[in-house]
Amino acid sequence: MLLTIAAFAGMIALCIVGWSYGGMGGLIGGALGFLIRLPGRGLDWGERLGNGYVGALMGMPVGLLIGGVIALGGPALLNAVNNPPQ
Repeated sequence: MLLTIAAFAGMIALCIVGWSYGGMGGLIGGALGFLIRLPGRGLDWGERLGNGYVGALMGMPVGLLIGGVIALGGPALLNAVNNPPQ
């Protein structure tokens, strides 16, 4: 339990520290993962919140990766395509 809480807090800290490198994508991915998993199977709200927590843990790294590609990879790729070779 302590390890999952530390992983969650670490991912939030990583998203905040790496804000200019796609950290917003990590927070958006975590929120989307939480919302997608929330209405899933579950007998009570405790189980559903647990499913949402797992969704947030899965969504944050994926969102951070996609946000990093958009923030860093996209402009670098456009710069490489638009500049002629010398």
